Amino acid sequence: MNGSIRVLSTLAGLAIVVGACGGGGSPAPASQPAASAPAGSAPAGSAAASASGAAALSGTLTIWEAYGASGTSEKDAFDKIVANVKTANPGLTVTVTDVPFNNLFTNFETQAAAGGGPDMYIAPNDSLPNEARNGLLVDVSDLSATLKAAPYNTSDVAINAATVDGKMYEIPESMKAVELFYDKSVLTTAPATIDDWKANAAKLGWVYGANGGGAYYLWGLYSTFGGKILADDGKCAATQGGVADALKWLQDMKAAGMKFYQNDNDAKADLISGKIAGFIDGPWQSGDLKKALGDKLAVVAGPKGTGEWAPMTAPDGFYINASSKNVDLAKQFALQFLLPENEQIFADAGHLPANTTLKPNDPIAQSFSALMPSGFARPTAVELNNYWTNFGNALAAAIDKGGDTTKLVSDACAAMDKANNK
Repeated sequence: MNGSIRVLSTLAGLAIVVGACGGGGSPAPASQPAASAPAGSAPAGSAAASASGAAALSGTLTIWEAYGASGTSEKDAFDKIVANVKTANPGLTVTVTDVPFNNLFTNFETQAAAGGGPDMYIAPNDSLPNEARNGLLVDVSDLSATLKAAPYNTSDVAINAATVDGKMYEIPESMKAVELFYDKSVLTTAPATIDDWKANAAKLGWVYGANGGGAYYLWGLYSTFGGKILADDGKCAATQGGVADALKWLQDMKAAGMKFYQNDNDAKADLISGKIAGFIDGPWQSGDLKKALGDKLAVVAGPKGTGEWAPMTAPDGFYINASSKNVDLAKQFALQFLLPENEQIFADAGHLPANTTLKPNDPIAQSFSALMPSGFARPTAVELNNYWTNFGNALAAAIDKGGDTTKLVSDACAAMDKANNK
């Protein structure tokens, strides 16, 4: 999603509190099993369910999403799928609220902790570990077998990334990672290495803002220089080499003419207008960029150095509020949303389905999908909570103030370990 990736929850500023949404009646008490049909059976309201006599969905759901932050294509696709589910279930009322991505997680956590908030929301798994461990999300492990079976065919990678401490708290919808969008009419040969990037620095852009997801976009560059953030014991490993080199390379790229952005929508606007010819971002931007650039748009991996570019790869998915009175209805809604005919709509808008049998038709989505196996599976380790702010600030200081990158990384690593009691 955002979303664009969207900015990560721990980077969000003060929450703009969205009014709490009330829930309606559930077709079954929340204490009953997750789904009204056995695992592996067709979801209620689908064509297959109708054939088996299962009842259509009825009741009221409130849902938050943040797709408006990424442009119209992703939001339009989401709204169309919701409309499809409502059409198939005339007794179902769904109230959707578009929440600014910068505030999505903070608003949910604040309201859910007080017993309010939406019945469910859809987002990347940025805050999954923290929200799960704080008891804000429903354990949906009972849906695992259903999701792995037809017609959902959800990948093991997606299921694993949705799991925290052995329990599944996310219903995966799609997978995402960031790669290089570029205009092939300007960059006739896609830059592949860090040297290629430097040779084309004046034509390229980079999103670095601490409040714009900079630490997220940066992640793939660590492996490019042979670095990593977490050791196996949960301690910060960034001082062991590579991470400071990645920041220094960005400083050199700025000196060579690469443009830096506080957020990805500004970079997208400059790519569309021709001020730059490429920047790193995710599939949520595909729809708007394809509309603007057409066949000139292409996608390749980020820069290769002594190591390979390996961006964080993780699912978008549905999260059910532990305070919801409509848990069973929320689960069944998610299952209908994920039916292949609906997921294809999202695939055409740039989402890469977690369904392994559903293939994107669009060349850009196909390019992203082919690059997913090279990604770094987003950790759900609790220690990662203290990565975002510390390294986001280090990145911003490196670009804005030209600070010594070795010291910036050392300070960020020490602060991360202190916060993690390591």
